[in-house]
Amino acid sequence: MGLFKGSATLTRYQVKGDTPPDFWEFVDRRIRANVFLDIEDSTEEQAVGWCSAHDFLDTKFAYAAYALDPYIVLGLRVDRRKVAASLVRKYLRLEINKAMAVREGRALSRHDREELKEKVAFDLMRRTPPATQVFEVVWDTAKGEVWLGSSGRGVRDLFEDHFKRSFDLALWPRLPYLLAGDLLGPGALATRLEEARPLSLYHAEA
Repeated sequence: MGLFKGSATLTRYQVKGDTPPDFWEFVDRRIRANVFLDIEDSTEEQAVGWCSAHDFLDTKFAYAAYALDPYIVLGLRVDRRKVAASLVRKYLRLEINKAMAVREGRALSRHDREELKEKVAFDLMRRTPPATQVFEVVWDTAKGEVWLGSSGRGVRDLFEDHFKRSFDLALWPRLPYLLAGDLLGPGALATRLEEARPLSLYHAEA
């Protein structure tokens, strides 16, 4: 699940980089320049962009609805379409049979087969609707922290890339070790954390 319903699955980041003095105007421009663009009527395999965290069809952000100072709340919409290899093989065979019937049984050249395969894959891609996923994003601008409602590696890669492209700011994952250091602060416990080493529970047989 994401951040708003059920148990929370999330990845925490620290934002790295300098923000401009006109921060909120900057954010508004960059969000609108990187909103989700529909690929329903195209043959694109994937699209990534910002949308409302509460309505994945809303990319207008009327009245800057994403802004809940000091928070920015967005949805990262990811649309993907994929055609199964078995479908390509099935329709390619049908197209080859049609072509050979026109050629009165003469075999197709390798080049002709490749062209037919590209045509079949293109047609199937155009007819296949993309699947939609939305992942919640919360940016605490006061603390410079970002929460992503997913822990999957593929989603994290897409999010980190799109965030960097949108705002020219890098994201550093908040690892448990770094979080522990923040909670402990300076002192003896922080020193012990620095000195901590992985513990192996494996014992070789004598």
